[in-house]
Amino acid sequence: MAGDPKTLNYYSAHAEDIFNRYEQVSGGVSDFFAASFPTGARVLDIGAGSGRDLRRLLELGYNAYGVEPTDALRERAIATYPILKGRFEKGTLPDSIPFYGGFDGILCSAVLMHLPSNQHFDALVAMRNLLNDHGRLLISIPAERPDIEDNRDTAGRLFETIPPEQLKLLCQRLGLECIDEFNNDDAMGRQGTRWATLLFVKRSKLGQPLDRIESVLRNDKKVATYKLALLRALCDLSERDERAVSWRQNQRIGIPIQHIAECWLQYYWPLVASPQILPQIQSEAKGGKPIKFRASLSALIRAAQQHYGVIHEPELLSLFMLQWRRGQLPDELMNLTQKTLRSIATAIKDGPIKYADDGTMFAYDKASKQVLIDAELWREFCLTGYWVRDSLLLRWAELVERFAHKHLPAVSQGIVMELLLQQTKVGREQSFARKLYLQKSDLRCVWTEQPLPARAMDVDHALPFALWHNNDLWNLQPAAKRVNNQKRDGVPQPSLLRARRDALIENWDYVREQEPTLFAHEVQRTLGAFSPSRWQDDLFNHMKLKAEQAIYSRGAVAWEPRS
Repeated sequence: MAGDPKTLNYYSAHAEDIFNRYEQVSGGVSDFFAASFPTGARVLDIGAGSGRDLRRLLELGYNAYGVEPTDALRERAIATYPILKGRFEKGTLPDSIPFYGGFDGILCSAVLMHLPSNQHFDALVAMRNLLNDHGRLLISIPAERPDIEDNRDTAGRLFETIPPEQLKLLCQRLGLECIDEFNNDDAMGRQGTRWATLLFVKRSKLGQPLDRIESVLRNDKKVATYKLALLRALCDLSERDERAVSWRQNQRIGIPIQHIAECWLQYYWPLVASPQILPQIQSEAKGGKPIKFRASLSALIRAAQQHYGVIHEPELLSLFMLQWRRGQLPDELMNLTQKTLRSIATAIKDGPIKYADDGTMFAYDKASKQVLIDAELWREFCLTGYWVRDSLLLRWAELVERFAHKHLPAVSQGIVMELLLQQTKVGREQSFARKLYLQKSDLRCVWTEQPLPARAMDVDHALPFALWHNNDLWNLQPAAKRVNNQKRDGVPQPSLLRARRDALIENWDYVREQEPTLFAHEVQRTLGAFSPSRWQDDLFNHMKLKAEQAIYSRGAVAWEPRS
């Protein structure tokens, strides 16, 4: 059943009272119809309730239709206003709309907040598919609602908070560009309640200019690689851990500086470990002042080499990262790691945060220990970070070669690029996951349910490594070799993920039991929090959302097993 049962039951039980209250209200979202939809447009009102806005659309000359899941409301509206007969049908988001596209406009007023958060993306996909190219989508959501506690109002209705900036990001990934925004008081006069109404247009092609990022890359003075490292971290975090940010009221988002520092540790490790000095700041090439964390990172690398008896890269970094995430670093290495991260965080605060784009691009909130960035800029990273990253790496390699040109002529772009592209050993994490799964009783292919003897098992990246570079345990799943060979870099169809949800969660429960520290660390980094009561739902919704984004926004190949 689509939607939230408690909310749907409330509307059914109180249909007569709700109808009468809605009919006494004027204004609200209907004030924006003329500015939003072209004259005579074919418009669909989703969640039409009492039919009030549907009638207003008809009065304004639109070829309007409506859908509503509550039978009692819809039937009362048709009985009272016969003009709605043949235009007002039973239906709801995300997958029960009795129309098949061809709309110039869609109205979705006070609906999304009543859907569970895991249905928001599906609902937006459904509305996008109903729209013609250049069609308009008018969405109204609560901007302020003081009576909400634990995502419910006093009547028990679901109210999932959707910050307007986050909604813009979700829509933009689907080629729905926000072209106008309205804010208004509650038409029903509820104290403290305000509404945000956003107007989107469906673009036939996706895309968002990156002028501000390009300006930093092209025009900012660069005496160190720090700005490039910060932008690279934002690309990686926006793609991998986008939910681990906080959406703020002032159209900014906050990113824990610890997350950025951990990215930098992995970026700079192979550069600092190189026997050839690779200057990351202008003065390093001639033996001058080094980057702020070179000494602490060098000490950490030496200590790791001695402890593990490994000197080659990327084997050493791979082993170190795995043991760190498992919470099994010895005290000496843990202390050195924390010291290095503190030095890196200082470099981030005193360098690119202070100076990028003349100090206007970023800010640092000391109380929350978060780096602040405009939500609009964050959306750009989320939409296009996966290809901006390639440009960043090339410029990073060029910059290091320029620093080294006079005093270290052996340093070339090729040498630097090879180290910048260096990944931790994928096989180490896969081997680790394989050992865990081989101890599981009744082991089965996650995609087909067929029994898996050891000789027939592969460890599959459920979300392809080629797209996300994600080796977290939750993304490593047991699969039949034959099936994994079919899948390759395909992205599981959302319908396949829904069908295999229980199998995925069973595997997550198992590996969490085996490696609780590592699993919790990876889930918390991915989701921003580890909720003991709902982490399975949150993680599954995250995986499904990532698959949908890849298929709908990045053109990835959708996959399901062949019979």
